[in-house]
Amino acid sequence: MTERKNTLNIKNDPYYLMGRKLRLLRKKEELTIEELAEKLDLSSKIISNYENGKNKMTIDTIIKIDRNMVFEDKSLEELVQIFILDIF
Repeated sequence: MTERKNTLNIKNDPYYLMGRKLRLLRKKEELTIEELAEKLDLSSKIISNYENGKNKMTIDTIIKIDRNMVFEDKSLEELVQIFILDIF
């Protein structure tokens, strides 16, 4: 995981936006950070850092979300659209 320093305009930071989308999907599924972390075999701190834009969420994490069917109504293509194509 790559830790990132705070940027001046965090609202336009793509990694912050990725984290916001992760948080929205997690809350829609009524998952806690701890539950999501367990499903992805990651620490709660990493999930929290993703959601706050402090760590970059990698394509590996997006694939893990798909393979572990965390958001069952989303295909891998939809996850890539949400976390990458809509932002970058």
